[in-house]
Amino acid sequence: MTKIEITQDMFNIAYSLAKQRQSNFTNQFTTKKLKEQLSDDPVLAQNVEGVVGYIGDMCAGIMLGLDPHNIMRNMVLDTDLLIHRDESDIVFNGYRIDVKTEFYPTHKFNSVINRTITKNETYGCRLINDKQFRDNSHGIDIYLYGTMDNIDPRKANYWYGIGWISTDRIKEVAPKPSLFSPAGAKLWTPAHCIPNEDLLEINALNSLTKGAHKQYDNHILNPKYIELDRRRINYIFEKSGL
Repeated sequence: MTKIEITQDMFNIAYSLAKQRQSNFTNQFTTKKLKEQLSDDPVLAQNVEGVVGYIGDMCAGIMLGLDPHNIMRNMVLDTDLLIHRDESDIVFNGYRIDVKTEFYPTHKFNSVINRTITKNETYGCRLINDKQFRDNSHGIDIYLYGTMDNIDPRKANYWYGIGWISTDRIKEVAPKPSLFSPAGAKLWTPAHCIPNEDLLEINALNSLTKGAHKQYDNHILNPKYIELDRRRINYIFEKSGL
């Protein structure tokens, strides 16, 4: 388990980008508890999926030795200036990574991040929405899971990297979606249930042979930096603090 500090700068960037993309995106999942936690800020409540996701992307990038600002600049370019979702969150060593930031009850938190929880316990599996997996898994090589120490991103101090699993391995250990976890808990939507114990340690990513996909360590090398409207690019970057 690796923990990364969540800075005010990360929150500000994530919140700004989430608000700017608002008219083009429909939030896929916001829990009742999360809505209650954010009831004092309706705009944040409406955009919290994006805020949490972007914070997770930046923290995962830092954990992997990447520049978080560059990750977000590439995201802006790869989404054609925030008009659609990106196919992957990070490209690392040639692998396309989808970063998943989940939340767990207080009494389960330590057993999840320390990888002692089993699949037969509630919250013992990491989840992927079935529709999302069908729609996006062809463009993802690795799913990387993490969590934050507070469900309210304004109050979260740390993001914790839990582990990762390849798309091919998911098809072996959780080939079919289910409405119930192995522990018998009803899920909010059909999902692939990946036992926590099947995740690999984060540092195992460094031992993979180089993958096939291009990684732009400087966003100006991204071909879309030339193709897209430079004034609009600069506007989004400046407004977001990038």
